[in-house]
Amino acid sequence: MENGVPVMKMDLVMIQVFVLMFFLHGIHSRTLRGQSNVAEPGQKLASAPVTVNTTGENQVVVDNGIIQVTFSNPAGLVTVIKYKGFDNVLNEKIVNRVYWDLVWYEPGQVSQTDYLIGEKFEIISQTSEQVEISFSKTWDTSKRGSTVPLNVDKRYIIRRGSCGVYMYGVLERAKGWPRVDMDQTRIVFKLNRTKFDYMAVADHRQNLMPLEADRNLTDGSAAPLEYKEAIRMVKPKNQLFKGQVDDKYLYSMESKDNRLHGWIASEQRVGFWIITPSYEFRTCGPVKQELTSHVGPTLLSMFTSVHYSGKEINTTYASDVPWKKMFGPVFVYLNTAPSHDLMWTDAKRQLAAEIKSWPYDFVKSVDYPLRQQRGTVQGQLFVMDSFKSKTKLNGGFASVGLALPGEAGSWQTESKGYQFWTQADKTGMFTIANVRPGTYNLFAWVPGHIGDYKYERDIIIAPGKVINVGPLVYQPPRSGPTLWEIGVPDRTAAEFNIPDPDPALLTKLYINHSNAPEDKFRQYGLWDRYSVLYPREDVTFTAGVSDYKKDWFFAQVNRNTGGKKLQATTWKINFSLKEVSQTGNYTLRIAFAAANGADILVGVNEASSKPMFRTTLIGKDNAIARHGIHGIYRLFNIDVQRNLLKVGDNTIFLTQNRVTSIFSGVMYDYLRLEGPSGTI
Repeated sequence: MENGVPVMKMDLVMIQVFVLMFFLHGIHSRTLRGQSNVAEPGQKLASAPVTVNTTGENQVVVDNGIIQVTFSNPAGLVTVIKYKGFDNVLNEKIVNRVYWDLVWYEPGQVSQTDYLIGEKFEIISQTSEQVEISFSKTWDTSKRGSTVPLNVDKRYIIRRGSCGVYMYGVLERAKGWPRVDMDQTRIVFKLNRTKFDYMAVADHRQNLMPLEADRNLTDGSAAPLEYKEAIRMVKPKNQLFKGQVDDKYLYSMESKDNRLHGWIASEQRVGFWIITPSYEFRTCGPVKQELTSHVGPTLLSMFTSVHYSGKEINTTYASDVPWKKMFGPVFVYLNTAPSHDLMWTDAKRQLAAEIKSWPYDFVKSVDYPLRQQRGTVQGQLFVMDSFKSKTKLNGGFASVGLALPGEAGSWQTESKGYQFWTQADKTGMFTIANVRPGTYNLFAWVPGHIGDYKYERDIIIAPGKVINVGPLVYQPPRSGPTLWEIGVPDRTAAEFNIPDPDPALLTKLYINHSNAPEDKFRQYGLWDRYSVLYPREDVTFTAGVSDYKKDWFFAQVNRNTGGKKLQATTWKINFSLKEVSQTGNYTLRIAFAAANGADILVGVNEASSKPMFRTTLIGKDNAIARHGIHGIYRLFNIDVQRNLLKVGDNTIFLTQNRVTSIFSGVMYDYLRLEGPSGTI
């Protein structure tokens, strides 16, 4: 008993200490959330009711006591955002501060930009808890040639206790309207130039940034590079940036990851963020690369574009097909905290809250189905490749999605409908939730396997319906056993030799970070490094000996021989065969991760002989120039006649035949030679 008393006292003291620590932690957490004006999911901060004021001349002001937003009336441009001592976080030196724009043209005409200027203002709903307003315009034939043939409804929502604005738009075309191409749709945000100085697009992609004035070519602040978006800073205001390259494509991101990006005003400790809780309204699937934020300071909410794909995307809208689509909502979020890291962490917390709340229950548009009006698809994907395994393999971590009906892989260039994607777990189990009603095809691809999967039946989504497609089996292209392979089938060229950049053309946003290797390809001018590393001879890869991580350059481009003169390149793959089958042909599989104005000739054993295969002209994705490690995926399955091969040493030649541009070329994803089905 006596020995037990001190122990009991000690236990009591420890309990009191833990209670005190828990109490203090709670106070700290609540204080930080209060400083940031962040509400927990499902909660609202104590604040004033939302008001809307239309008494000002040609303007509408919505205020919730935390944020005050002024819109031009009836144009629907955001002109002022007042928050935390900022009379206006936007750039007051210019007229267009927050605006929609759309690039369009009729057949045979030059492209033009329409700013989707509203003609009618309307309050959709107004309570003390929420205001939703609309700026719309309608089209008729009298406007042909001057404005894009669309009906437009731009909507903005401000809620009580919320530190931001929800934005979305509904675009519509009626049957019989002129055929038109619409290549780009977006919302643009221009922030205060003198205050916002720190940009963040990912955990390891954030830094102080140069000024827009540092990009000025006319006063000698910057020097031009190979395309207008890229410059080298010569006389920046901050000498830390001297000699560095700036280019908005350095900050691109895949759609599935492009959920949060923004700028911070360091002195004022204010962050401005674009949050995209769902990318269902974007185009071309989850790995379509797109712009985010860049020097300006500028933020972009991109909905459609031909970036990293080119006009292989079908952006033509026919006259005889009506069309309607809702873009958004996206959430423009403002916050404050003592440091960059805390503001970024808080913005990520807000992103998580928005994702949890999706689909929102407060959007008033009839074109936005609520949660109970949507459906779900679930199942399990397997892979059957008899030359890898005698039994089915789990389709672990497969990307599985729904898109408008089309051929396998057509989702890559589909731009008119909605897409819904998820990643399967390690067993291939997947659930695609919150799908809008409609008719879709189910598509997939599996890391470690080539090709695209398409489910043979249409998927028809009805409100509240759960569809279980059961076990699905994907059989990737395969004719025989693998004789040799180069790379990893993952739809990127990231595993290959990505060179160090020219020291005179660095972007230090990436090289100074501990996670930099995964972004090594995000440097300007890597295409020119090929001519430095291979000044005379091209890549030669020996199967079973060479290491693709070191010996296979990430892009097959033209050699720059000086004075802007270009030379075609021919890569060689050497391999040995102990025997050549007399009963079947061989198959060469070439998967491209990207292509831009390329024409690949494939030859066997005689470089000067007529090629056994050529791709012809492929690709417009420009990923080589724009620091993208992939563009549009392509797979070529090439029959190799057995009489072209021989016992002993053999060589496959890959010639990039077009020398029209330094950016002409391809990135390989994966190459494989298969023997006939009966070989071992």
